[in-house]
Amino acid sequence: MSSNVSKPAYVVVSPIGFHATDVLQYLSHHPTPVSSDPDRLEWATEESQMRISHMFLGIKDTPGGVVLANLFIYNKTRDADRICPSCRRIYRVGEGPMAYQSFEQFLDRPKGKMGVGSGTMEEQDLSGACCGVCFNALSETSLSDNDRGEELAKMQRLAKDGGYRLRKSTPEEENESGIKIVWEKLDA
Repeated sequence: MSSNVSKPAYVVVSPIGFHATDVLQYLSHHPTPVSSDPDRLEWATEESQMRISHMFLGIKDTPGGVVLANLFIYNKTRDADRICPSCRRIYRVGEGPMAYQSFEQFLDRPKGKMGVGSGTMEEQDLSGACCGVCFNALSETSLSDNDRGEELAKMQRLAKDGGYRLRKSTPEEENESGIKIVWEKLDA
């Protein structure tokens, strides 16, 4: 159990959970063990990491490309812990959007708590995207395509009800951090 853990500056809260604003800071302060599964361990080899880095930097040679390569490696080498490459939500495979009372409560949440269907869970495991809306953003599909309109409307309601705005990232934000979707706090 964590005790009196305050939310670090590199983590922000939204109506769907906590998001890492600085992925590398988050990973250095909140490490999770690399999987012992041989298929996942294969992603952790130096050779695989070099290939992945070259692949991502060949597509997007920006600071955001570096972050996306690190996220891909992190998500592929962990059993359940993930950081969404689209919105940077920190979650475990099987978890749906969830608000927490505190960062401490978030860190102490039980493992294995499910809140999504098997299709979304498979998507989370394969792509790292935390929900269908983020998967569409990653695949550069319209956020309302592929029957995601209802899910997008739900996310927008959660944002509005929580005093946030859900928006697509600017080209500058995407180049800097690779982020695709931003949960922006509205001024009170």
